[in-house]
Amino acid sequence: MGNYWVETYGGTLASDLAGAIVDGRDRDTCFSVSCPVNNPSNYLSMLNDGYFYFGLNSGSTFRLQGFQASFIGAGQQSFPSTSGLLVLQGFDQYGYAVGAATQYGLSGPTGGAFNFASYSTDYLSSLDVAFVRVLGYACDATGSCNRNSNLANFAIDNIVTVSADDVEVPEPGSLALLGLGLLGFAYSRRRAA
Repeated sequence: MGNYWVETYGGTLASDLAGAIVDGRDRDTCFSVSCPVNNPSNYLSMLNDGYFYFGLNSGSTFRLQGFQASFIGAGQQSFPSTSGLLVLQGFDQYGYAVGAATQYGLSGPTGGAFNFASYSTDYLSSLDVAFVRVLGYACDATGSCNRNSNLANFAIDNIVTVSADDVEVPEPGSLALLGLGLLGFAYSRRRAA
């Protein structure tokens, strides 16, 4: 987990299997569930309505830029085109929600297999957070999504963050050059009129 801490929680009982690190190269790692097939690295799988939080070990704030995720099928007869949702919520260092929770649809199987997809977190990438909660929901054919049936299973990998201290802010010189360019444009328009 490198520079990050991760806490996982069971969806119903403290004794529930909340998840596992899966070796994507070894198909036998996923027993009795349908894991994604297009990721040959290690990734986090959350099972049985489990969820997790993550943050920086340093306690510093960060911005979430993106991630890769997939639904994991378990026991359903069929899967809708949006088989699940991920709901991400950022929090400050005091545990208060920062901004609104955001939802990301997880696709159903293609050619009989689930696959990782890349997600950009435009909204979350503008917020400084101390930690993020990631919840999964399972969706049915009617479009109803819930997390109380032990079917809200998902895989997540390649979470991209940037330290809030490293967020690029335009240099004062670039702003001055932009302003100078706009003044020149306005002058040329006025002169043409």
